[in-house]
Amino acid sequence: MSYSDQLLQGTSLTEQTMLQDFETLSIYYEDMKIPSKTIQAGPTNPLPTLVAMVDSPEEDKPWIFTHSFMPLDSETAEFTKFLQFYCEVPGSLEGIDRLTLLEGISLLNQALPLGMVILVEPRPELKLPLMAAVRAVQGFPLNEPIDQGAFTEEMILVEMGCQMAALMMDALREGRTAAEAFAQISQ
Repeated sequence: MSYSDQLLQGTSLTEQTMLQDFETLSIYYEDMKIPSKTIQAGPTNPLPTLVAMVDSPEEDKPWIFTHSFMPLDSETAEFTKFLQFYCEVPGSLEGIDRLTLLEGISLLNQALPLGMVILVEPRPELKLPLMAAVRAVQGFPLNEPIDQGAFTEEMILVEMGCQMAALMMDALREGRTAAEAFAQISQ
């Protein structure tokens, strides 16, 4: 019995097809000169996950992109597999007024071409502070390989969202208002 069996019950996805798609996505990442690795399903992550290390403006802090398929039931997703793009933007947001932070995120979410910026609550057990993350979910035809051009465009748009979020959070840390920070990154 696989770790993913229970989560995939009633869906059109199988662990094997997810792993095949991740193998294909790894090739796409390789073409972009981005290292990636598939993490098998296990006790702490019941579905396989693809992880990629994308260069960020801060050389010592790459963006870790994770991809997983959403285990939606066959009625909801009869013809489509939904791939999640997720990346936490490094840097603590603890010192920023919460209302200012939410206003900044709202402004970003109105401007992002794909996905959304969300707050990730602190995780003391992992020594991680309050952070921002970018999340997008994109549908692809269920019984076909994921198209390289479509995947690459999605990846570029999500990476652009990470860049915008990082710039917004840096400006808010410097004491700018959300409107000032947004105007600065919109130039």
